[in-house]
Amino acid sequence: MTLSASVASMLLKKVSGCGFIEIFRKPKFWLGAFLYVLSAGVNIYLLTKLPYSVVVPLGSLTYVWTLLLSSRFLKEKINIKKSIGVFLILVGVMLTVSQL
Repeated sequence: MTLSASVASMLLKKVSGCGFIEIFRKPKFWLGAFLYVLSAGVNIYLLTKLPYSVVVPLGSLTYVWTLLLSSRFLKEKINIKKSIGVFLILVGVMLTVSQL
């Protein structure tokens, strides 16, 4: 769920410089839109199987994937603040999930 949402965002970022009509002609737009819908579907399914207090914090892993993907494919810099933020997210998710 979180990786597909991050990839979707990255694909939409890549087509964001196009004109409004041109965006709809780009395969990256359609793949990004599909991945968003897929991610939402997985999220809804997980909400039927796991407590809300677990699923929503797991969704914050999207920020971790986004940082890694933006660094690798969009050549964005990872600074110390971003690294600390990702570390805190990972700690928070582990603490939340470990209470199951």
